Amino acid sequence: MRAQRQQRRWWLAGYLGLAVWLAAALPAMAASLYRIDQRYGRIVFSVSSLGLFTTEGRFPSFVGEFLLDVDQPERSHIDVNIDADAVEMPLQEQADLLRSDAYFDTAHHPTEHFVSTSIEALSPEHYVIHGMLTIRGIAQPQDLDAILQDQHLDKDRRLEVADFVVTGRIKRSAFGMVADRIMISDTVTLDIRIHLTMSGQPDGH
Repeated sequence: MRAQRQQRRWWLAGYLGLAVWLAAALPAMAASLYRIDQRYGRIVFSVSSLGLFTTEGRFPSFVGEFLLDVDQPERSHIDVNIDADAVEMPLQEQADLLRSDAYFDTAHHPTEHFVSTSIEALSPEHYVIHGMLTIRGIAQPQDLDAILQDQHLDKDRRLEVADFVVTGRIKRSAFGMVADRIMISDTVTLDIRIHLTMSGQPDGH
């Protein structure tokens, strides 16, 4: 009798352990790992010059992953690396200036990095991404606003894809870029369009 009660306790403990494991694992299975397809995306930034006109530049080279969990957005995570040395401007001298040590200092810091710390869902299609942005080796908290514009199955490639529009504002002085402050605004506006392609279910999330 004692052996039966002991066996029942072990069985109940095992069942509860399995239930706890499933409760932790099943939500994670809803998350999809996407890779940023830069062929269809862009990272554009703009600044005001003398308060009279706006100058735009862009980063054509970037890579990253987005762990997107639509059911539990707080479990989502994004990690992006940007090639600062590949910056493009309307004029070559403008691009060269941004690569100089007064701005991005690409000789010492060729890569910019953004990684999320948390993601807040305002609606099923609207998110606030809280994270850390690193430029010139300086990391600062940065919030980005993200709108999910489309999510569908690409029938030709048999892959799930998603399109986001991400916007934000940064202070260049927070990253040590204080040159030409009389002529160029301290506020930099970001307009990011990213096309995501699902790469499969992640392990360990």
